[in-house]
Amino acid sequence: DRVLAGVKPHLMVTDPPYGVEYDPSWRADAGVNKNKDKLGKVENDDRADWRDAWVLFTGEVAYVWHAGRHASAVQASIESAEFEIRSQIVWVKDRFALSRGHYHWQHEPCWYAVKKGGTGHWQGDRKQSTVWQINAREDKGSGHGTQKPVECMRRPIENNSSPGQAVYEPFSGSGTTIIAAEQAGRACYAIELSPSYVQIAIDRWEAFTGLKAIKVDA
Repeated sequence: DRVLAGVKPHLMVTDPPYGVEYDPSWRADAGVNKNKDKLGKVENDDRADWRDAWVLFTGEVAYVWHAGRHASAVQASIESAEFEIRSQIVWVKDRFALSRGHYHWQHEPCWYAVKKGGTGHWQGDRKQSTVWQINAREDKGSGHGTQKPVECMRRPIENNSSPGQAVYEPFSGSGTTIIAAEQAGRACYAIELSPSYVQIAIDRWEAFTGLKAIKVDA
C-alpha cells in the first residue's frame, strides 16, 4: 500500500526468483566466464511458488517469468490467486547459457494470465506470437546474474496497457521493468528487498533518464 499510494495498476510484469538456487560462480572457476558483472547470485532463489505475492495484486493482467522445470508449480501458484492462464510466452535467446546439464538452456518461459472475468486490456496488434526471439543481453550486465533484456518487459507493457498507465513489479531486481516502463511512457511501481539491487536499479534509472532519484521518507 505504501508503494502504490492509492494507485491500482491493472498490469503486473514480473521476474521473480526462479527457485533454481542460481549460482554461476562455477563458470568463473572453470574459466568459462570472466565477466564478474554477469556472475551475481540471485537472492531468495530457493522457491518458485510466490502465490503470497500474487494474491496481493488486485489488478487483472499478469506476466510471470519462470524456470521451465518449475512451470507447473508457478502455474498453480498463479491460478491460486484467481488468474486464468491465457498463454505461455517463450523467449528464445540468440545463444544458450552454458550449464552442467546434458542440455543447455536457450529459452525462458513466461506465463500470461488474466484474472477470472477480466478482459486483458489488450492493446497489441493481431500479429503477436508466443515465441519471442530477443538477444540475451543488450549490455555487459549490472551485477545481477539473471538480468532480463528490457524488451522482455517492454513488450508485455505495450501489449496490455496504454501510455501514462501504471505497471506493478513486486520483484524489481536490477530494475529492468522500471526501465521498460520509462521507455514505454508508463509509470512503474516496483518493490525490491535487496539494498544492493535497489541501488543498481537507481543507478540504471538515473543513467537512462538523466535525472536524479529522490529518496522519500517512510
